[in-house]
Amino acid sequence: MRTPHALALFAAAGCLALTACNPQAADTGAGTSPAPGATAPAGSAPVPPKAGRTTAAVPDFVGQVLQDAQDGAQAAGFYLLSSHDALGKNRNQVLDRNWKVCTQTPRGGTTTGTDTKIDFGTVKNEESCP
Repeated sequence: MRTPHALALFAAAGCLALTACNPQAADTGAGTSPAPGATAPAGSAPVPPKAGRTTAAVPDFVGQVLQDAQDGAQAAGFYLLSSHDALGKNRNQVLDRNWKVCTQTPRGGTTTGTDTKIDFGTVKNEESCP
């Protein structure tokens, strides 16, 4: 009779431990506020460098295969990457080699912190950019 209770207790403790270790839940952005007078949405403009922050020039990835753009961004020191369907069809970019970059934010040539997210607007290789 005690064994089912003990198993339930260990299962609950395991779930709690896994939830507490979720790195995505740790960075909610709580306690941060935009600069006074800021009107641009988050991620749409380069973030000004802070003291001690590593900065780099963002390469221009427009026209490249998505996988190559991601590899290039990581080689330049940018690891926070995302992509979306530039045609607005909400398709997921599962096979990155089947997609090409039409737009990127921030734009190529911009100098920003390497902790800035780069977002790629993509279409399938056989499609035209909007």
